[in-house]
Amino acid sequence: MKLLYTTIVLLIGFLLAIQGSINTQLTTYLKHPMQGALISFFVGFLALLALNFIFKTEVPNWGHLNTAPWYVFAGGLLGAIFVSSVIFFIPKIGVTTVLAASIAGQLIAASVIDHFGFFGLAQHPVSMGKIGGIVLLAFGIFLIQKY
Repeated sequence: MKLLYTTIVLLIGFLLAIQGSINTQLTTYLKHPMQGALISFFVGFLALLALNFIFKTEVPNWGHLNTAPWYVFAGGLLGAIFVSSVIFFIPKIGVTTVLAASIAGQLIAASVIDHFGFFGLAQHPVSMGKIGGIVLLAFGIFLIQKY
C-alpha cells in the first residue's frame, strides 16, 4: 500500500509542475503575477465547493475552530505564498529549478518537523540517509542551474 500511495503522490508532484506552468501562462494575460495567483485560488475555491457538494460533506462547525491553535489557519496563506512565488520565479529561473529548490526546502522543513514531531505529528528521527538525500538534491539543483 505504501508503494501505491507513494506513486499517487509522485503523480501529484507531476501535476505541480503543470500547475506552475499553467499559472505562469495565465499571468501573461493579466497585469501582475498576484492576479494569476488570485484567479488560480478562486478556481480552486470553486472546485472545492463542488467537491464538497458532490461528497455531501457537512457545513463546517465554525464554533469548533475557536479551540484550534492559531497556526492551523496558516495553510491557505502558505499555499498563496507558494503559488505566487512559483508564478513569479518560473519565468526567471525555469520550472525545473523552481520545483527542485522548492522540494529541497520542503524536505529540509519536513525533516525538522518529523524529527521533533511539530504540529502534533509523530516523531520520525532524522537519519544520515535523509540528510544525504537532501544534500544530493541540493547538488542536483546546482547541476540543474549550471547546465
